[in-house]
Amino acid sequence: MASGLADAAREFLAVYGERGYLVLRAIRDAARLTPGGRVRLGDFDYKSVKRRLKELGVDYNPSLLLARLEKEYGLIETTYKSGSQHWWRILDPRALEEAIAEYEGREPGGGGDPRLRLLRIQFYALQPDRLLEELRRLPARPRRGSREEDELRRIALRDLPLLVEFLERARSEYPDELSAEIDLAERILAEAESKVAPAGAGLQYQAPLYRVREPVKDGFEG
Repeated sequence: MASGLADAAREFLAVYGERGYLVLRAIRDAARLTPGGRVRLGDFDYKSVKRRLKELGVDYNPSLLLARLEKEYGLIETTYKSGSQHWWRILDPRALEEAIAEYEGREPGGGGDPRLRLLRIQFYALQPDRLLEELRRLPARPRRGSREEDELRRIALRDLPLLVEFLERARSEYPDELSAEIDLAERILAEAESKVAPAGAGLQYQAPLYRVREPVKDGFEG
């Protein structure tokens, strides 16, 4: 079955080319990065795919290709559908990744590059979806109590330095392979900045703001 679905994914890419590739990539990324705080009714939903396409610089309605991926190619199946939501699951994530990797001219999972694989492992070890949800739940400064201030301080001093170490390396070494992870890391930093900026002011991200000394920096050495 896996081989058949991998062939189906390759055929889909052969027919739809760049547009099909972007939709498959958006599906994969949406399945990886849907925040854990949301109620998940499948691997990904329509809204997350549309949002991811916009982040990739494409203003495109994926409805038609999602329908064909399900009905003609059998790569996804509906798990929930209502008037406002549509969720699917990926029937064979490995087959999907293989087809995407081949289209990009690389081997699945980063191939023989252990540094790429390690960076991805370290990023998800930070539980970025949890981190983003924690930041979103924190109220703005005037309404924060001492307990919430302690939580924000913990995130800023423990988690964000490691996130920035990842972001700097991913941007410089693997901007294409880790583009979804880079986007999520930037959203986390933006959310953190919004919690500490005075009303009406915006902070500009600069990596040194979050740097710490050797014990934390060593966490992302390859």
